[in-house]
Amino acid sequence: LGDVYKRQILMSSGISGSGPETHDSTTTLSSLLPRIAAYRDAFYEELLERIGGAHGRRLRHEAAQLHQPFGGARQHLNRQLTLTRARQLERVQLARVFARMGYPQEAQQQIADIDLPSARIACGIDCLLSEAQRHIEDRKLGETLPLLEQTQDLVRRGIECGALVDPWNILGFDCHFSLFPALENSIRDHRVDELVERIEGMFQLYARLWSAAAASDEAELAARTSEHFQRLAQWWHQYAAHEVDSIAGQDSLQVYQASKNVAEALQRWHAEGATAGDVKFWAPHVETFESARAYALVIDTLLASHDDVAALGLLIHWLSQSDLVALEQGETSFHQLALRWFVGMLRRATQTPPDADTLNSGWERIRKFFDYLE
Repeated sequence: LGDVYKRQILMSSGISGSGPETHDSTTTLSSLLPRIAAYRDAFYEELLERIGGAHGRRLRHEAAQLHQPFGGARQHLNRQLTLTRARQLERVQLARVFARMGYPQEAQQQIADIDLPSARIACGIDCLLSEAQRHIEDRKLGETLPLLEQTQDLVRRGIECGALVDPWNILGFDCHFSLFPALENSIRDHRVDELVERIEGMFQLYARLWSAAAASDEAELAARTSEHFQRLAQWWHQYAAHEVDSIAGQDSLQVYQASKNVAEALQRWHAEGATAGDVKFWAPHVETFESARAYALVIDTLLASHDDVAALGLLIHWLSQSDLVALEQGETSFHQLALRWFVGMLRRATQTPPDADTLNSGWERIRKFFDYLE
């Protein structure tokens, strides 16, 4: 083994050279690969010649058949690595699907046999985010904030231990994993997209929790949510993910400010009686809505309160501002909210036998909705 290690050190020295000046900026991984392959083949051929007896004859016969020394062992190793990687990817993706569907136990079972800290931490984050989302939908607002705090802690622990990508790589390497200094020898680092997606998922849940707390006049919870949200936004802003063109990152401070505007508007809406159909109330507030997320947060709250008239007014106002405010932004979608409004109107008109006036007013709103769309 001592001779093997010495040869490996000599091979490494032959590739890396005598110092930093050995390779200039014109050297690429492609130009080094032939040298690496030559060293590897020479090493295997020399090792093969040193093996005697029947075992050596069998290995040399195998090398002649497979056109490479130790071909059987090398091909077997490559197959096993490929199968192991495929099983890991399959388990990780299944765990993510189960977590997003709201089945944390099934997600953990998929990850249990994988000795990858990155997979375990990512699965834990997805499970916490899904549970927090269910709590918001079930109006268990007081139980949601601790889950988001746990998610923040898990994200930071994952970054510190290396299980998640270092966010400084986003700005430093333009979301690429550098195999060699030249850009053509780098590959897209998918871990960056996954981290950004999870961070923005946290932003969305903080904003929804803040809006729900403000709309239900839970001032203490709204204040605590604002504090934790702002701390997360300031921490993430330092990595400047929104400045990198290769990812669709949003400015975290702008997201926080938009959520703050929405929460303040919803708090005043509740304080003034939360009158259904009061479109005039929202007229001065929509001027501060500068993002799709801001519109979506208010419309989501109005739909949950069955305020179809005000929700319709904000949907159409958002559509009229489509040249300034995007209709699609991440998971926020005008089309999904419009469909949700439309289906909600139909469901309420058909679930219980309504009186003639209620039925006529419902169809009148649907007709106006399509008129406004045109």
